[in-house]
Amino acid sequence: MRKSIFALPLAIILAAPAANSGTAEVKLSEKDQAKFEKKIAGREAGKPVSCINRIDQKNMTVIGDKYLIYGRSGNPKTIYVNEPYGGCRDVDRHTLVTVRPSTRLCRGEIAQVQDRPSGAFIDSCSFSSFVPYTKTGG
Repeated sequence: MRKSIFALPLAIILAAPAANSGTAEVKLSEKDQAKFEKKIAGREAGKPVSCINRIDQKNMTVIGDKYLIYGRSGNPKTIYVNEPYGGCRDVDRHTLVTVRPSTRLCRGEIAQVQDRPSGAFIDSCSFSSFVPYTKTGG
């Protein structure tokens, strides 16, 4: 019986993304925590949703490796906060690429982090539920 010399390396390659996508808590610096609190100030968290309309989301703010915040162009009072499972490492310095041919971003969808200069994919992250934060009062 012949053994494949590719079996072990392939297993390592397939397991590598899982190591980064665990449930370990992603910590924010004090500066990033203050930035997040400022972004949600005066807003009330709503019921999490599974998907948001990608076309309506014109602005994405990255806070540390923990939060992706999407701003709606049609309703600037509401933003959507996503805390990717296990974080989304270094996306603030690179490009977040989704490959699903859909008009929606959904929980469980995997986005890839692409290095801007080289175009190489260097990491990936998986969206959690999107929490709407809506401005309260007038």
